[in-house]
Amino acid sequence: MLKEVKNMKEEYENIHASEELKKRIQVTLKRRKRALWMERMTASLALFLLAGVISLNMSSGLAYAVAEVPGLQGLVRIVTFSKYEFKEDGYEAKVEVPRIEGLLDPEMEEELNRIFQENGEAVIQAFEADVRELKKNFGDETVHMGLEYNYQIKTDNADILALDIYLFQASGSSSTVHSFYNIDKKTGKLISLESLFSEGSEYVKTISAYIRQEMERQNREEGGMFWLEEETEDWNFKEIRPDQNFYIDDQGRLVICFDKYEVAAGAAGSPEFPIPDSVIQKIRR
Repeated sequence: MLKEVKNMKEEYENIHASEELKKRIQVTLKRRKRALWMERMTASLALFLLAGVISLNMSSGLAYAVAEVPGLQGLVRIVTFSKYEFKEDGYEAKVEVPRIEGLLDPEMEEELNRIFQENGEAVIQAFEADVRELKKNFGDETVHMGLEYNYQIKTDNADILALDIYLFQASGSSSTVHSFYNIDKKTGKLISLESLFSEGSEYVKTISAYIRQEMERQNREEGGMFWLEEETEDWNFKEIRPDQNFYIDDQGRLVICFDKYEVAAGAAGSPEFPIPDSVIQKIRR
């Protein structure tokens, strides 16, 4: 397996392993027995997906609908490889799996598409297993559980294709986990955060200092809900990870991304921070 894909895969698999994230989600969930059960069930679904890429047979309810996403430029494109929808009583799921076509690196293209497909299959398998278990335990009682595994094209220009694949879950409370893929169209390679900066540069400290300053400003001026205070020391934002989620927008700006509950209260959603060129221009390659 390619080194770049290994790194990307490890980052994806580790996103949901954070105990801090689990605790933050748990704080917002209802304390009733059914809510606690739902928490365990949806957590198991996410862990099933993110514990590893497993070969699974596609669900019989999965309809292959290869449909090109409109508006894409150039030879590199994203198509919807497969779709799955389920809606019954209070259970609802929507899964759309992307497929990349036209990369200059065919090995990279094949590996990424395999990962996308197998993760989509794992989500479906886990969701259907959870529905069976919940029906077994709660019978005809109305249980609300929603899931969406889908993708969004963040950037598509002559140089960059930036793809956001996300897993949204709702059961009383909700959580969203994102995985970003930034592809250099001219080489067909994945772009890592570290590769954007000069070797030995302290890009983590430089970017983190700007983001913390911006968090403080938003808390002060815009009613922001970022965790910066001493009483939540374990949750405080200190600095980004060296492989923090990011994408490059259509203007060529670096945008640092956080999952829901990662650095702020749930009402803040999944915060994004465009980094001004003036902050990082001296350390960029």
